[in-house]
Amino acid sequence: SLFLHMSERDERYNSELKRRGVPKDLFDASRQVTCPECGQSFNLFYSRAKLCTGCIHAVNGCEFARCIRCDTEFPLTDFMNKAKSRRTSTYLESLINNYHNTFGERPGR
Repeated sequence: SLFLHMSERDERYNSELKRRGVPKDLFDASRQVTCPECGQSFNLFYSRAKLCTGCIHAVNGCEFARCIRCDTEFPLTDFMNKAKSRRTSTYLESLINNYHNTFGERPGR
């Protein structure tokens, strides 16, 4: 079930990464997801960084994932609860904003 999988994932974070200083938000944003359309498995952070570059929604709280194979968008709530979806989206948005502020680039260009 989704919640059992989330529990196992959270347990893995606690046992392996917390003591090494990896932020939980980064762990959640770097998860593998599976496209409901084509079945491709991909990293959420990679997808956001590669496919959403230039999209104004990437820095406006977008709560969708985009498949790296077929370009299908689907809600983060397909694989995490609403609160975690919002938190992950906000975290990814902050990383993208930090990148743009550092390198002087803006989404939508």
